[in-house]
Amino acid sequence: MFGFVKTVPIWWILAGVAFVIRFVAAIVAGGFDQPEVFEYEYAARELIQGRGLTYPHLGITYHSYLPPLYVWICAGIYLLTGGATSAVLLVQMLVASAHTLLVFKVANHLMGRSAGIVSGLLLAVHPGLIVYSSLKLHPLVFDAFFFTLLLWQFVRLREDGSVTRFAATGVIGGLGMLSRSTTAILLPLGCLWLLVTSVSRRQEWVPWLGRCALVGVCATVVVTPWAIRNARIHQEFVPFVTAVGEVFWRGNNLHATGHSYVDTDATVLDTLPPSARAELQGLATEIEQSNWFRDRAFSFIVENPGEFVRLTATKFFYFWWFSPQSGTEYPRSWLFAYQAYYAFLVVLAMTGIWVAGRGNVAGRWLAVLLVVFMLAISSLQSLYYVEGRHRWGVEPFLLILTGAGISHVLQKNRNRQLEKT
Repeated sequence: MFGFVKTVPIWWILAGVAFVIRFVAAIVAGGFDQPEVFEYEYAARELIQGRGLTYPHLGITYHSYLPPLYVWICAGIYLLTGGATSAVLLVQMLVASAHTLLVFKVANHLMGRSAGIVSGLLLAVHPGLIVYSSLKLHPLVFDAFFFTLLLWQFVRLREDGSVTRFAATGVIGGLGMLSRSTTAILLPLGCLWLLVTSVSRRQEWVPWLGRCALVGVCATVVVTPWAIRNARIHQEFVPFVTAVGEVFWRGNNLHATGHSYVDTDATVLDTLPPSARAELQGLATEIEQSNWFRDRAFSFIVENPGEFVRLTATKFFYFWWFSPQSGTEYPRSWLFAYQAYYAFLVVLAMTGIWVAGRGNVAGRWLAVLLVVFMLAISSLQSLYYVEGRHRWGVEPFLLILTGAGISHVLQKNRNRQLEKT
């Protein structure tokens, strides 16, 4: 048995550990029997029944309320398995396992094998991502995977900038946008990072710019069928979803808390007075409702610019720490334990950044890309509203840096022991 373990690549072991943990969690906590479902599951059932990708919201039927990729995946699995939600959970676990392997590779690239092992283990046992892959039917696992896969693609492009790899990066980016539209911000940032780190002579700019343009073209090709479908339904350009106005309003109004809740029982939407709610529900289409929210959000910003800045900064803080609404569904002791664990991760991640900054050029630039991607997604999310799961989508980036920091600390301790002997 031990001989077999020695012959299996460590990344497969890490992926196996991640899968087993999630599988056991689903059995013990009842995920296979009764997973928590959201609007995605409803939309998948509607799609199978021939009613299209629809969801009832605010008194009308929305046709573009959700990004489509996860709904398509669920619908496909239901068609193949007769509607088995457990099959969706198994796919989520497999994606989480592949994500663990990917994190190992990125961390190994940054600081070596020990950093890869530590980062992979940290992702395998990540509490939030275990819950979202084992107990809930939710696209977070896919969102996080696409973020990291796109990061890895840009790292590989710096080493081998073939046309095929650039095209593949665009396809991955397009699929990521169909899972979560904020993925779009990573494409120009990743291309800019490539240009800064890879182009040393002026005559090289033109071919590199052409290949970066190819990334955008391929991503556009992937998302275009969905955008065309939306345009046919709404008679105007809707690249991803129509709920963007509402989501923007949730984080920018007189009652905004930075979170989707104002307290444990009421959402920000619940603060609408009856007259406003009646006006909203009197609108006939989702575009009109989205515009209704958007106009009120912008009016709030124009009338309260200082409050907008304060709220945005508050949401950015909540993204990287915890909002007052965090942990309301769990015992407070769990929240305190997780806060202590997360603080430990952050401290070691800062150590990882410091170590990478003192290392070789490739490691320094990879650390820069990690930080840029984290700041970009968190800043963009802070313009809307923030919940704990939003950070979990990019926390694998943090765990890569944490693994580098822990690896450095362990190596220093080993060196001290060797000096004593």
